[in-house]
Amino acid sequence: MNVKRKPAKAERPTSKMRALFREAARDIVARDREARKGGRTQNTIGEIERAMVKAYVCGQEALLNKREGLLPSANALVDWLEIPPRARETLSFLTICFSHRWSTVRGEASAPTRIPSEIELFIENGRKRWTIVNGETRSERSVADGSVAPLVRLGLLAASSDYADRYVLTASGIAAGEEYWRRSDAGDPTLPREGMR
Repeated sequence: MNVKRKPAKAERPTSKMRALFREAARDIVARDREARKGGRTQNTIGEIERAMVKAYVCGQEALLNKREGLLPSANALVDWLEIPPRARETLSFLTICFSHRWSTVRGEASAPTRIPSEIELFIENGRKRWTIVNGETRSERSVADGSVAPLVRLGLLAASSDYADRYVLTASGIAAGEEYWRRSDAGDPTLPREGMR
């Protein structure tokens, strides 16, 4: 009796690996846009091909060595790279108090109070919108649900026990914000590109 075996199903890349691939794509697109604006030539096809080869090799190495698969540990900090770009912007606004530049911006002589902002849900024209809240002061600026939902999904924001429709940063959200501002204040060039979606 001849039994056909099903081919082994390939493992999907981890969220961190996918985030690395997205950042490589953002870099290629940004360089192409900059070259076009400046009227310079750019070998975008070559860059894409090299990125695909690198991703292929990374996948092969991950199959040979599970440690190369970038598997997260149980209590791993959510890497800034894994947060979608619009959600990164929102998280950076909520945690700007962790920046050492914040006291300079606000004109404070002493160390600023390091209490992150919260975010509150409201409905506008039938759509979910969110506004940043500092104490009882609400920002006039609001953000779309697509900028906040990933933060909730990643466990960086959770519903407040004190206020209806308000969300607060979790311990993981605070840690991610602190780490981002530490790297940003130090001028870390490996932080993901801003403004590229």
